[in-house]
Amino acid sequence: DELDLHGMIVPEAAKVLREFVQERAAAGVRCVRVIHGKGIRSGHSGPVLKPKVARWLRNMNAVLAYATPPPSDGGTGAVYVLLRNPRR
Repeated sequence: DELDLHGMIVPEAAKVLREFVQERAAAGVRCVRVIHGKGIRSGHSGPVLKPKVARWLRNMNAVLAYATPPPSDGGTGAVYVLLRNPRR
């Protein structure tokens, strides 16, 4: 499963990501991809969603780990998220 956060504002992205992770974890999905983009259009201040997604994921109980995928799957503009097994 994957979630694309492109074009979302921060509050919307936070809500959508939280719901996505909770729903997928409850469904027994173990790995998802979240696309946050590289912040190319963010100007001199750099990416907005990328660091926030990392912070949000660190604070979610359903998340076991996350990592940057290879360039063919989005590279630094995305993240693989390993979800906990809800049955344990």
